[in-house]
Amino acid sequence: MTSQQEYWQSEKRAERYTRQLGLASRLVYAPFARKIVAHLSPADPSPTIVDLGCGPGFLGVELGRLRPHATIIGVDPSGEMLRIAQANASKVGLANYEARQGNAQEMPLVSDSIDLVVSQSSLHEWEDPHRGLVEICRVLRPGGRLILQDYNLSWLSAWKRKLIGSLHSLDMFKFGFHDVASMAREIGFEEIQGRGKGLQYFLQATKPRG
Repeated sequence: MTSQQEYWQSEKRAERYTRQLGLASRLVYAPFARKIVAHLSPADPSPTIVDLGCGPGFLGVELGRLRPHATIIGVDPSGEMLRIAQANASKVGLANYEARQGNAQEMPLVSDSIDLVVSQSSLHEWEDPHRGLVEICRVLRPGGRLILQDYNLSWLSAWKRKLIGSLHSLDMFKFGFHDVASMAREIGFEEIQGRGKGLQYFLQATKPRG
């Protein structure tokens, strides 16, 4: 079986995916970026943000538009995706964007160094989500935050499962909000909030300050 990392190492697959996703990037990533920025402290105009599972970098680009002084680090296991992400950031003049190869279970980042980790539709591809959340907690500074969205298993009723399953794989529907919130709480995250309804759940959590 081909792993997600191996699958996205294909230059043709990565570029085709980027073209397809690019058509909807302002509809998908711009609203999420605005939601993320709304949860940032206005007292810190230059946070360090990690876009985990960044793919072609669309979320990082949108965050850079809204917070031009932020340092944005895109982390992805695919070198091809990172190449595209860096190029997309350069196209719009994001000087503080950096692409780093890694995955949720092993990020190339110093402990206690990151203000915010964000993830859009990535968690369902992580090899070990529990370990990934532990790793996020490691790299976040005390008081740092996690914000993520992913496909909501709780939304997938029987008729939706039958309809969508006839057209598309259901592999992205692995967890609901309460599943991920429970994992985050067990690891030690605090102030866990979010939304568990709709196609995608939304979760935010804070690393303890001390």
